[in-house]
Amino acid sequence: MNNIAIFDLDGTLLNSIGDLVLAANNTREKFGLPPLPQETIKSFVGDGVVKFVERLFNSQQIEEELKTFKEEYILHIADTTKPYEGIMEVILNIKSRNFVVGILSNKSSNLTNLVLEMLNIYFFFDFVYGGDNFPEKKPSPIPILKILEEFDGNRGTSFMIGDSCNDILAGKNAGVKTIGVTYGFSPRNYINECKPDFVANTPLEIEKYIISD
Repeated sequence: MNNIAIFDLDGTLLNSIGDLVLAANNTREKFGLPPLPQETIKSFVGDGVVKFVERLFNSQQIEEELKTFKEEYILHIADTTKPYEGIMEVILNIKSRNFVVGILSNKSSNLTNLVLEMLNIYFFFDFVYGGDNFPEKKPSPIPILKILEEFDGNRGTSFMIGDSCNDILAGKNAGVKTIGVTYGFSPRNYINECKPDFVANTPLEIEKYIISD
């Protein structure tokens, strides 16, 4: 059986908040609404693009708003987005220890794939899945269970790493170990409330927990 490390995308691997804020506020402007602060928009991330846009607008025009946001986001998806410092080295070090390493995001698969390709890091990963690749999104354990099945994963030596309770709950319910990261979009007290097995304040701490386990 294989050891698997499953990473969330936004707020865990990629610092994408600047481009999300730009696209969100450009979209709000097109609908005659004032901009929202970064911290507010950051709190909307984690449940997929539909929920994100619903939170941005809280209106009944979701289809048009969603279409406009996707257009804006695709235009700016890699303007300032980049991997967190040290995270790609961590990925390589984990892979060198015979881990299968991949991504499970609630972001749609086309946007997930696009940003990874534009940053030229798609090839680092053994698998990449978005929120529309499975019947349910995180916090459902179904995506993780499907990944474990596909790659013959050992639950006891596999990990879900993320910056939200969605990641941690999905991992716990799937029976894998969980690492909550505090350098992403969620504050440490929120991560602690989710009760992950480990808390990482830097990407290097992720490696320490996985490799030393």
